[in-house]
Amino acid sequence: MNRFMTENTEHANEHVYFINQLYRDFLLPTILGDDNATILYWAGKRIARHYDLTDLDDLVEFFSMAEFGKLEKVKERRSSTIFELSGQTVEDRLSSDSKEFSLESGMIAEAVEKSTGRVTESEINILTKEKKVQITARF
Repeated sequence: MNRFMTENTEHANEHVYFINQLYRDFLLPTILGDDNATILYWAGKRIARHYDLTDLDDLVEFFSMAEFGKLEKVKERRSSTIFELSGQTVEDRLSSDSKEFSLESGMIAEAVEKSTGRVTESEINILTKEKKVQITARF
C-alpha cells in the first residue's frame, strides 16, 4: 500500500472513511466543479426524502451509519434549530482541509422542514477550535 493510502486509512472504519473521502473530497468536486456545494445540498435534501428522515432519532442514526459523524441538536429557537456534527470522522475531514458539509446540511434542512411543516434552509459554520461543524436550520 502506498504512503497516501496508508495515511488515509488509519481509522476505525477506515474503508468507509476512505471511500467517503474519495467521493466527497476528490471525485465529486472534480466532476461538479463550482456547483459542488449546491448540488450536494440538494442531493442531501433528496436523500432525506428518500429515507423518510423526519424524526431526529432517525436522522442521528443515519448520520452514524453513513459515518458522517455524531449529530446532536444543541439549541431550538422559534425560527431555527442548531445542530452540531462532531466525532472522529468530522475531525479527520477538518484536519484534511475538507470544509464541505453541504450534503449533511441539505439532509438536516429537509428533515426539519418535514417535521415542522415550514420551509427550511440551513447554513454551515465550521467551529475550528472545537473541531465541530454547526448547522443552523432556519424556518
